[in-house]
Amino acid sequence: MKTEVQADVDELKAALAGDDPDAVKAAQEKLSTSAQKLGEAIYANQPAEGEEEATPEAEEDVVDAEVVEDDETETEADEAKDVPEDDAKDKK
Repeated sequence: MKTEVQADVDELKAALAGDDPDAVKAAQEKLSTSAQKLGEAIYANQPAEGEEEATPEAEEDVVDAEVVEDDETETEADEAKDVPEDDAKDKK
């Protein structure tokens, strides 16, 4: 497939070097068709959505973790709520 596309690229380059606009157009259409076939082949070889690619062995260790909020953050938020509205306006 790759060699077919490369041959069409070379053919288009040769046509561009010449003076025949019909040859350029024909070479461009041929390259477009072969490039589309290449794209279809690449798309067909990709795993479907939800499937994982088969790998013989994972290269990295994956750790399953859980995010835990820090107690200080909650304490600061609670303290901000305890400030009376009049005091909060004075601070601005």
